[in-house]
Amino acid sequence: HLPTVTERPSMSKPDPLPAKRLRRTSAPVQATPAAAPTTPSGKPQRHFAIIGAGMAGIACARTLVQAGHRVTVFEKSSQAGGRTATIVTPFGNFDAGAQYFTVRDPRFARAIDTVPGICKRWSANSVQVLDAAGRVAAAGLPHREAH
Repeated sequence: HLPTVTERPSMSKPDPLPAKRLRRTSAPVQATPAAAPTTPSGKPQRHFAIIGAGMAGIACARTLVQAGHRVTVFEKSSQAGGRTATIVTPFGNFDAGAQYFTVRDPRFARAIDTVPGICKRWSANSVQVLDAAGRVAAAGLPHREAH
């Protein structure tokens, strides 16, 4: 069961119908109470709301789902990613936040490894400035630290 990502409701959406205009189409069915769902550890399953589908929100949602809970992620933007999202414009694509991060903690490295191919090594050496003809006019700094 994966977390659900929900976009913030638009202010232009119509208001819900007033209760007096809603009709029940059939009589309610009386069901026998089912046992409440539990997590693999035997504790009651809970439903969590995560605000923000950035790196921290998605990591939190994944951890809660792995623990057996239900999760709904709310995101105000039209896409997930938070500060790591790419903004698409008529002038090109732009990284809105962190262009790179450094993996120094083995737990973070294991989390990144759970999604192969989503990240690739980056270094300031890979940055090139091109002139109007598309030739390299300047290159990145000498290699100092792996990013």
